[in-house]
Amino acid sequence: MRLRPGPWVLGALVAAAAFALAVTRVEDPDAWTHLALGRLMVETRGLPAREALVFPSSALPYHNTEWLYDIVLYLVFRLGGLAGVVLLKAATAALAFWILFKDATLPRERAADRRLRALVAATVLLACLPVVRHRFVERPDMVLMVFLGFTIYALDAYLLEGRRWLYALPAVHVLWANMHPSVIVTVVPFGAALVAGAGLLLLRRMCAVDAPGTPSLTQLKTVAAVLIADLLASLLNPRGVEIMTLPLQLAGSPWFTQEINELQRPPFDFYPGPYVLAALLLLTLLTLWRRWPLYPALLVIPFAYLGLSAVRFIFVLVVVGAPVLARNLAAIALVGTGKRFRRAALALAAAGFVAGVASIGLALAQVPPWADARKSVGLGMDARFVPEGALRYLDRIGMTGRLFNAFHFGGYIAWRDFPRRAAIIDGRGYVPPGLKEEIHFARAYPDHLARLGSVYGFEAAVMDYPVYSGQGLEGLGPDADWGLTSPAWALCYWDDFALVYLKRSPAWADVIGRDEYRRVHPANSLMAFWRSLADKAALPEIRAELEKNVAETRSARGLTLLGFALLQDGRADAALETFDRVRDPERRLDVLQGQALAWQQKGDGGRAILAYERAVAVQEDALTLYGLGAALVGAGRARDAIRPLERARGKNPGLLPVYPLLIDAYRRAGEPEREPDLSQAMAAAMKRAQAAERAGRGLALNREGRLPEAVAELEGAVALDPDSAKIRSDLGFVYLYAGRVEDALREQRAALARSPRLAQARYGLGLALEKRGDGEAARQAFAEYARLEPRSYLAWRLREASAAPAR
Repeated sequence: MRLRPGPWVLGALVAAAAFALAVTRVEDPDAWTHLALGRLMVETRGLPAREALVFPSSALPYHNTEWLYDIVLYLVFRLGGLAGVVLLKAATAALAFWILFKDATLPRERAADRRLRALVAATVLLACLPVVRHRFVERPDMVLMVFLGFTIYALDAYLLEGRRWLYALPAVHVLWANMHPSVIVTVVPFGAALVAGAGLLLLRRMCAVDAPGTPSLTQLKTVAAVLIADLLASLLNPRGVEIMTLPLQLAGSPWFTQEINELQRPPFDFYPGPYVLAALLLLTLLTLWRRWPLYPALLVIPFAYLGLSAVRFIFVLVVVGAPVLARNLAAIALVGTGKRFRRAALALAAAGFVAGVASIGLALAQVPPWADARKSVGLGMDARFVPEGALRYLDRIGMTGRLFNAFHFGGYIAWRDFPRRAAIIDGRGYVPPGLKEEIHFARAYPDHLARLGSVYGFEAAVMDYPVYSGQGLEGLGPDADWGLTSPAWALCYWDDFALVYLKRSPAWADVIGRDEYRRVHPANSLMAFWRSLADKAALPEIRAELEKNVAETRSARGLTLLGFALLQDGRADAALETFDRVRDPERRLDVLQGQALAWQQKGDGGRAILAYERAVAVQEDALTLYGLGAALVGAGRARDAIRPLERARGKNPGLLPVYPLLIDAYRRAGEPEREPDLSQAMAAAMKRAQAAERAGRGLALNREGRLPEAVAELEGAVALDPDSAKIRSDLGFVYLYAGRVEDALREQRAALARSPRLAQARYGLGLALEKRGDGEAARQAFAEYARLEPRSYLAWRLREASAAPAR
């Protein structure tokens, strides 16, 4: 059977697909940091002695392990602008996948087998491309794909075919060591080859088993010599031997591993690809166990662990694992010797190739589940992911100097505005010890913001929309702005991506008087905004602020909030018109919920049901399901309402309005026998709600310093809901504040008996034990709290306290 196109054409198609997927606008915030660093080094004609881009680090030595990549990136920008930068990224992706294709098609065999091997390799690599597309960014990770892929290819080509690419590796590793601080990972493929090769040689000698791919002793000596040469060559960099330990330092940094999203474990729902790849690798290795696949197993296992431990490293698993999987599948397909079997294998591989090409087309067309919302095909900058509007506002008001900022905004601030403006932090997190955490928590803790302001003298802040981690927001007052909670700062600008706050000072008094948003806090939740609309007297001012924002920024968030404000004012038609103007997919759920409420307000139950059904298709939350059920009951479709109402109850058993509506729906559907059970469940839910309300009042009284009344309320709450671990823990805290240490210990232990993973109870137990004088037990409780809530403010303070020298 003659198969067209030929193997090299398939490889070219894979490389072209990688190129096409990588031609996307610049959206990664760290790309701007690399461009800014490259510009700095080119303009100063060398590596600076001190850090320059972030002002708290001006006394620290310049630290850039990717300096050569940054210079190359900036020089490409000088030649071709951002279009050149994007095309460099795409060309690097194409080169990386061409190398992977060459590796996946080893060893070269007779023509028929080579065609099958090439088709299998192309199929696997095309399937893997959408898995790593999120990592096609203007960062040194792109060259890591090339360097790691070429290192493994050179090893494989030497061991399987005796080719001499291996001798080019020391020169490659000099580039690697100066472009990305990961050159130490080269030890893994070399170590796998040496350990597996020695094992296979020993197997041949001891058991007379001649496994396929067993290297000669001479080959192993050559590999060992090249490894030594590689490691020595890697020392030719400005950081010397330190370049070998930097990945370990990153792994040991709590802030990076806890707060950086790309360093979190990939959830299967969002990133199924690496798990599927790992499973297929395991299955194929087990299938080929008679061939003693020691080398591929030892090669893949460390990178599989790495790829499944953090989103950032998924691409490393693909770079290492995809060629191995392709060779394994080809080996399995080539086991059969009959023509019919080969034809079936070729047909299956061809079908897989067609499916792979289709998946690339669907990814380019942004069709779920291949879509990536952050990717936008084109050349240049993706304006959705930079605080350009915020910085233009600062231009208009004449603000220059130092900024407090969200850490991933620092790179763009440096690229666009340095030295006119300087950031407090950027994506490198290269600031004095302890400062990363303090900057992170300062937005929610005004005392820290005030301390930083007094030390560094900034009077403007450019913030992102917050996602608080590790603990809830119960400690914030109802009028707090979650974007920056300090009342000493005024919100003066916001759009869909960033918010600008100015310090209340004489220098900015006129600007604040003109531009401040006094009523609208867009960083708060939609539910918090809806509650604020209950103040009818404030509605005109709220609408005026939102209309000003929409006119100034065309913000989809502003339009959405304005729609809800119009709804609260009884202007359903105006609200629908406003919701129709929202084009941001991230606002789709809120818009559909608003449209449903508007149609209900207009008395159009059919359109309300349709809007609710669309909202449920986006996300099944309890309130939306309840709204759909209520609309269906109102339309006389009681039986249809039962399912969404039951799902709403399942998602939130404390949603009290669902119970009477569900009882009514069952009655209308001819199932009154369900009423007793639902009535009993409603009574229990009401009791829990009453307990939670009393507990909330108790905590509020505690904040006001009215301890006896706080204790009484929380004791009443515990009497209503004795099984609530949180309420018992809250009572334990209040007992401790009242000086009742033993009672506090009892309640915290009771809370932990009901919920052993309730972190606040561990912290409360530690406080009570410390108060009683049991220091060792208190330290154990605090350590367990920090383990349960490593990203919380209190965990950071505990780490700071434990690291401080004893007095």
